Order: sequence, then structure tokens, then C-alpha cells
Amino acid sequence: MTDIHTTADDDCPKSIALVGNPNCGKTTLFNGLTGSRYKVANYPGVTVEHKEGSLPLPHGSCARIVDLPGTYALVGTSIDERIVTQFLKGEIAENSKPDLVVAVVDATNLERNLFLISELIDTGYPIVLALNMMDAAERAGIKVYGELLSRSLDIPVVPITARTKSGFPTLLSAVTKALELPTTSSKRLAWIPSDHPLRDTIEGLSPLGPASLDAHVITTIGSLRYAWIRAIVRKTTSQSSNDDIPVITPLDRILTSRIWGLPIMLGIFGIIFQAIFLWAQIPMEIISGAVDGLSAWASSVLPPGILTSLIAEGIIPGVGNVIVFVPQIAILFFCIGFLEDSGYLSRAAFLLDNFMRKVGLQGRAFIPLLSSFACAVPGILSTRSIPTRSDRLATIMIAPLMSCSARLPVYAVLIAAFIPPTLVGGLISLQGLVLLGMYVLGVVGACGVAWALKRCLLWKESCFYVMEMPPLRKPILRIILRSVYDSVTSFLKNATTIILACSVIVWFLASYPKPEPGYQGNPVQASYAGRLGTAIEPAIRPLGFNWEIGIAILSSFPAREVFVTTLSTIYNISDDDDENTGLVKTLQERNQSGFFSTLTALSLMVFYVFACMCMSTLAVCKRETGSWGWTLGMFGYMTALAYVASFTVFQLGSLFLK
Repeated sequence: MTDIHTTADDDCPKSIALVGNPNCGKTTLFNGLTGSRYKVANYPGVTVEHKEGSLPLPHGSCARIVDLPGTYALVGTSIDERIVTQFLKGEIAENSKPDLVVAVVDATNLERNLFLISELIDTGYPIVLALNMMDAAERAGIKVYGELLSRSLDIPVVPITARTKSGFPTLLSAVTKALELPTTSSKRLAWIPSDHPLRDTIEGLSPLGPASLDAHVITTIGSLRYAWIRAIVRKTTSQSSNDDIPVITPLDRILTSRIWGLPIMLGIFGIIFQAIFLWAQIPMEIISGAVDGLSAWASSVLPPGILTSLIAEGIIPGVGNVIVFVPQIAILFFCIGFLEDSGYLSRAAFLLDNFMRKVGLQGRAFIPLLSSFACAVPGILSTRSIPTRSDRLATIMIAPLMSCSARLPVYAVLIAAFIPPTLVGGLISLQGLVLLGMYVLGVVGACGVAWALKRCLLWKESCFYVMEMPPLRKPILRIILRSVYDSVTSFLKNATTIILACSVIVWFLASYPKPEPGYQGNPVQASYAGRLGTAIEPAIRPLGFNWEIGIAILSSFPAREVFVTTLSTIYNISDDDDENTGLVKTLQERNQSGFFSTLTALSLMVFYVFACMCMSTLAVCKRETGSWGWTLGMFGYMTALAYVASFTVFQLGSLFLK
């Protein structure tokens, strides 16, 4: 996604690197400083996605600011940690070395955050320290003396609260001043006494060099850094003895309880899936009516012919029947963003950590897998924070099993057509329960695959994981809405590119060649698409699928949401009347005539839970693993799993319904 307000690099000659620990508010600060003037991109040859934007400065100038991945140290084993080091060394891209480092620090966890700051000081870069979350520190009874901390570190320190933009003018002034001053090195190695026996050895080390050092030297460096940091923290902070701030709040005790935690988590996600259907109903009806009206208008205004057929029966219904699900996708992204910004997702990760370890994964895998519910591509990219290759590969291989937003249109149209909107127990929608069941099925399948992978192929490596739990806080609506806007925009971009192209291709294949005069069957079945669907029908018939569904499945391999587009195109073309009745109504009519049953819909949804139908996912898997073997293995096992699961559902269902 590239924002139209993004400033070109040539207009912003100075560059700033935003560096900090995970959960320190770094990205919130970035969003606050750049507003809408940013883009999401990748450096050449690097799969790590980053945000890059322009920071307006006084006198009409600006600076390019890059939000680097969160890291606890400059020398680490994960891809995230290495990418920060490579950026500071100028190895990522030509002229990537920053002119200034803005180090973001959580004021409530000063001692832990200052370890990274001590390493940044040793690099010699000019640094401005943004002391973030001052409001949370105040509530916790923590007082940080900014001026004293600045003198102790010998760098500018600016107290801020990024979520409310408090302190931004002062920070902007400090950044402007630092960019205008000539580059000067900070007090490198201030943390080691001048008479220490290892000083000469440590002075000869590069601050951004590899971690291949003697264990004694590494231990000594860590001990000296923390001794220096603790002395600074004792001198520059104070804790109010009158404020009895519990480490774990009563609400935390409930949310992370072994008894109540999981039921509450399931209840929260159950409410989300109920909302996806209930809240989105009215806007979806409005969009659907607009699409139908636009298609009918195009048919009436344009002269009869191939072009009119393409536009009115191919492009508009194809793209429109995917856009109609934008309200549901937006609600999903909003709910996930709300939970993330509130700090609840870390509690959910804590609840699931023990279970994830039983299937061979570590706690860090939770965030990539959760991201995959929105889209598997960023989910796979975010596995770079996992330090061991075996855990990273296992997470990559199961990430596409999380039901992403592209599956939602498939689920939504089939559930709306075949599952009645009745209430279970007078409170819970049956449609919402079925949707939740599809998501749970994907999670269960992922756990089984992860367990098998870690015990058969990826069992060699292991590591410790320390989970950080940010405080519960009130979500900021503008931050969530901006995230929803970015996600929906990305979805619509796909709808106007891949789906548009597929709509044209499917329309052509379903329209030509025209049947011979006197042909009595379905005209689509005589087309190229119909012939292809008929050819594969014997293989998919045990799943309950006919040639029409076969066409839709084949066409949706580039992107799952194309399934809806394809069915819309097929049924619009084969309909005898001119009225576009809508895909849901058409499927309901076919259900009544026996061509498309509820059992077929359930089998089809299960197939889409497991099937790997996303070229972007396969492409990013190849880039992240560097192997066609793992990529083809992902496609192969998911396709086989989808076939077996769908076969089981349809055959068992047919047996019990006899």
C-alpha cells in the first residue's frame, strides 16, 4: 500500500531510524509523526516489510523516517533483530544509513529498555531518546527525571505519550536540532570502567558486529551494561511508596485465569463472529443493491454486444460480489485491532502458550498465526521474529490454515444461502456458530500439522521464550480505524486487479464457444469452462461437487475470493431471465431444485478451510524459506488435506442422511 501523500526520497534528504523494544509504542509514534504520509514497502532483496514515511520539519523541509522492527538488542538471532543491525550498518540498501536514530523507550520499563539504548550509543549515531508512555508511568507512581536522564546518557531525552501525541512539539524540535547539528559521537563504552581489564578487548569490537565472542566476554559485557543501567535508573527515577499498584491487576487475574481465561477468550471471539453477520447485514444489502443496479444500468445503457455482456455480466457482478463482503472484512479487522490495541491479545497468547508448546510451537508463533486470520502473507512475514529456523518453518507451513479474510466471502455466501438465521438458545445465531466452527476447524488442523512437523521433520532446535504482557489500556479509535482502512484498501486493491482479471477470463471461458443451434443443455456446460469442469467432475464428485463447482475451484487457485466471482459469472450467464437475482438467492433456488445441497455447502466450506488457494502466499513462502521444496510441500499437503477432509464430511453426511 502506498499513500498518495508519501513524499519522495529526493525531497527528504535526511533520514531517521525509529528503533525500540517490542511493545514500546514505536509504531504508534511513527503513525503520529507521519499521519497519512507513509508507505508500506520492502527493501530490494529483503522480505521484511517496513513502514517508511515523511516527517514534516520547520521551514518547509522534511525527513524520511523508517519504522524498524522491534528488537531487544542489536546482536540477535531472529530476522527482525538482524534487519535492524543491517539497516544501521547500511547493508540493507544504498545510502540506507540514517542521519539520526530516534530511540523509543517505555518509561514503565526503563531498565529493560536502556540495554538497547546503551548499544545504540556505542554505534556513534546521533540519538534522540523518546521517553514514551509517561501517562502509564504516572499512573504506576513512577517518576522519571528527564533532564537528569539526559545528562546521564549524554543524549537528548524528551518525555512523550505517543497515543495522545503529548510532547510531540518538543520531540519535533529536538529532532530538528539534532539533524541540523554536525554529527558527533556519543560517549561510547560509557558503561565500562576505564581501568577494566577487558576494556581494550571490548574497544576493538564493532558495536554492530557478530555475536561470535567468547562466552566470558559476552557475560562480562552484559553484567557491566546492566550495572551501569541500574545505577542510572536509581539516580533518575523514583517510585511513589503511597501508590499501591499491583503487578497483576484483578482484571488480569480473571482474563489469564486457568478457569475463566479460556471461556472468556472463546466468548470474545464468538461475539466477534456473531458481529460479522449481524452488524454487516445492512451495509451489505446496500452494496449488493448498488451492484445489481449498476449491472442493470450498464445493460440498459450500453448497446447489445460482447462488450456489454462482459461489463454487465462479467466484470460488475464478478468484482461487485466480492466488494459486497467489505463490511464483514472491515468488522473482522476492527475487532482484531481493538483487541490488539487494548493489550488483550498478549493475554490470549499467554493462555494458549502452554497448549502451543504441546504441539511443538513456541509462544512467539501466536502473533504470526493471529495475523494470518487477516492474511497469510503478513502472517508468514512476521515469523521473522522467531529465532529458530525449525519453529519459523513450522509456523510458516501452518499459517495458511488460519482462515484469512479471503475465505470470508466464501464462508459468508454459503452460510447465508444454506444455514438458516435461527437463534440457538434464543441468543446465539446458528450462522455465527457455523462461521466460528470453520475458523476453529482451521486452528485444529494447524495444530495437528504442527505436531506432525515438529516430531517428524523439524525437531532439532529449541529455545526459551519470554513473553511480554503490556498493560491493559483503552484503545484509541483513530489508530484502529487507520489500520482497518489500510487493510480494507489492500483487499480492494486485490479486488480490482486479480479478481478483475479473473472475472474477464472466467467470463470468456464461460461464454465461448457458443453452443450449436438447437443445443438443449446448459450453455455454460458447452463452453471451455464447462468442458474443463466436466473433465474434472469424476474426481470431485465424491466430495459432492459438480462441474460448476469444479470451475469455481479451479479459477480460485490464484485467490480464494474469486470463487464467489466465478459462481456469479456462471449463474448470471446461465440464467434465462435478465434480472440479476443475486448469488445467495440463486444458490437457494438451486438448493430447492436439488442441484446444490446444504451438505455440499458444508463440504465445500471444509475444502476451503484447508485448500491452499493463494498465489501470494506461495510466493512469500518461497521467499521466506528460500526453497521450492517447502513451497510445493505446503501446496501439496494442504490440497491433500482439503480433499480428504471434504470427502469425509460429504460421505459421512450422506451416510447419516440416508
